[in-house]
Amino acid sequence: MNTLEHAAGVAPDLIVPLVGFRQWRLAGGGLASVYDGAPWPEGRLSARCDRGHGAADVPAKDCSCGVYAYYDLVPRTSSAATADLVGGAVVVWGRIEAHMYGLRGEHARIVALELPLSRGRKRRAVIEAAERLGVPAVPHRSLKAAALEHGEVLAPALRPKKTLTRAANVWARNGPA
Repeated sequence: MNTLEHAAGVAPDLIVPLVGFRQWRLAGGGLASVYDGAPWPEGRLSARCDRGHGAADVPAKDCSCGVYAYYDLVPRTSSAATADLVGGAVVVWGRIEAHMYGLRGEHARIVALELPLSRGRKRRAVIEAAERLGVPAVPHRSLKAAALEHGEVLAPALRPKKTLTRAANVWARNGPA
């Protein structure tokens, strides 16, 4: 097999990172996953599986492992009434599992945090977390543009079709990591 044939056999389907949106908890001056508490100390996370899939198989099709991100912005008010939830944007790369409402990836990196509506303690904490991570803290209306500087959205044609049944929505059964 020549080099070109070998390269064609291992080339990824997508060559750019994918943009996604999610939330974290402010925790100890940094960010942690809302669902399992996994820390994001450097703003980057590589997925792991607690059900036995090896690193080369994460995210696995038959599992809920992987780093989750929604295709669409998390609603601006979803974290407004909380002291610790913060929205933001990530880029996801490596192995990808596409679902109806979002995707699960092998690796993710925070590219922007969303500024809260209020100007109090939470806003200061988000700005400090963003500075530590080296990412901008931006208003909700600017979050998608900030994300698109680092990747692309997954084309709607590549996303699974939305269905009306709750059973078909893997996100309804297994919360994002």
